[in-house]
Amino acid sequence: MAVLDLEMTGLDPNKDRVCEVAILRVEGGEVVERFQTLVRPPVRVKSSARKVHGISDAELAGAPDFFQVRGDVERLLRGAVVVSHNVEFDLGYLFREFEALGLSLEVPVTLDTLAIARRLFAFPRNNLETVARELGVEAPLAHRALADAWTTLGVVREMLARLDPRGVITVSEVEELLGALAPNAPRRLRQQQLLREAWRERRTVWIDYQSSASVTAGVTTREVAVWLLRPPRVQGWCYLRQGPRVFRQDRMRDVRRGERSYEIPDFEPKI
Repeated sequence: MAVLDLEMTGLDPNKDRVCEVAILRVEGGEVVERFQTLVRPPVRVKSSARKVHGISDAELAGAPDFFQVRGDVERLLRGAVVVSHNVEFDLGYLFREFEALGLSLEVPVTLDTLAIARRLFAFPRNNLETVARELGVEAPLAHRALADAWTTLGVVREMLARLDPRGVITVSEVEELLGALAPNAPRRLRQQQLLREAWRERRTVWIDYQSSASVTAGVTTREVAVWLLRPPRVQGWCYLRQGPRVFRQDRMRDVRRGERSYEIPDFEPKI
């Protein structure tokens, strides 16, 4: 595993460049190498970016350029599962840095803690600081590359431990679950079809649901009488809570047919 974090001169992928790189190489569960360096970019740091990470043009003036650090970056990522919070965003900037040198970076196997947060948990927000706080991970000195890499490492460890306390879940299994729960994935479409059929037939469904009230407690199974479907939300009667509830479809891990019949009462829609 290689945990990656970057700081950039701004957020325009067509104009902005990398100005700090941090990588933690993890083997056998232990950090075996840490790498951090400022990178002298060919463009100035935007004031909006400087307010976030605090890196100035003056600090970058004596830093190595990306050509000088490319070898360490490539070596530390080679053969590793690359972990980042919004991995596509970070790797996009890295690929462009290599392309600017007329070089290429091998596309690695990746694991995105942002995607995991969005699809497999129910945090109040999905930025790294909030996710870390909700998982009980210390997040010192946010928005500097090495500190954020350490935070991301703590976050991915906690996420995997909560997804599988036995500690045997694989990256491919996580990716398969993430793909299955994407908005237009076949599994999501099947869930929507089951909910529609349950509503038409007035039969309950069983839902494996991640509640925002218990972010780290795992998934609860609830029997639900569907009253109203307004994707991406469902309103109905929750037999577990013995009351009306609104459920978000992006927090449904699984939906199965129930057998209990019901009538839809007169009610005030909440969605």
